[in-house]
Amino acid sequence: MCRLTDISRVTVISTAEAALKKLKNANVGVYNCKKDGARFIFSIKDKDVKKVFAIFSKPCYNISVTGSRRKNLLSRAVTRAGLIAGAAAFVCIAAISNAFIFRIEVSGSGSYLSADVKRIIYEQGFSEFKAYRGFDAPAAQGKILALPSVTFCNIEKHGSVLKIDVQVDEELNDTARRANLVADRGGVVKKIVAVCGTAAVAENTTVKSGDTLIYAYTLVGEERAECIAVGYAEIECRGSYEYTAPAESDAALKAAYSKANLYADGIINRTHTVSNTEDGVVYNIEFTYLQKLSINME
Repeated sequence: MCRLTDISRVTVISTAEAALKKLKNANVGVYNCKKDGARFIFSIKDKDVKKVFAIFSKPCYNISVTGSRRKNLLSRAVTRAGLIAGAAAFVCIAAISNAFIFRIEVSGSGSYLSADVKRIIYEQGFSEFKAYRGFDAPAAQGKILALPSVTFCNIEKHGSVLKIDVQVDEELNDTARRANLVADRGGVVKKIVAVCGTAAVAENTTVKSGDTLIYAYTLVGEERAECIAVGYAEIECRGSYEYTAPAESDAALKAAYSKANLYADGIINRTHTVSNTEDGVVYNIEFTYLQKLSINME
């Protein structure tokens, strides 16, 4: 008797990474993931529909089932005993062989991101000549969908080949900056995140204006592959200014401190000294702030 499994297509208003994380935590398998603006579209087994609706029960997710199809999981029964025995032996051999991945292929309009896609696969702890059962495909899909211009990603195992279909929005791809992320001022790097590319500095490193923060290349094994730099950095910087007042007072100090917001955002702290002049006092303000820089994160 043939056994059929229902496959449902689900749409939810959510980022791909957030949705995939929730689904993974609930042990729900997903297939054929796709981004469409603010919507994340994916397929699940019909038995998981109620569980998925519970996961995205809040009104903000606006979840809906857009369609379903049926997959035939078993071929027609083989009637001859000899053929059954031969098929069983073949299945056993194929199962052992297919348990491992020997090649990773990246196709689609986003195939030029092959180096970044493979890097993500490797970062998940998976590579060629490893057993497929240890691969976290949903997590990898979420990271690939976060790459610049990527709107669709599907990961499927075909025998001993892991095939990754990556589609991009060509209009968005044209706007991507193919350059390094460079510091626009000096300071101490407090955070560096390279989604794509390679971090050029470590946290707590002192940099000056013009220093590279993220390189537009990645390493695949020992080889360097050009790619789009994507990421951000936070640099702790220092500044100073003077503020004059007729006399020293709490109101004058408050006004002097508030002026720091004209020089920078993300003020961390402010200190001051006061000196007397013929016309009153001068507040010498020193402040630190976080300068945030990003590339291809729009």
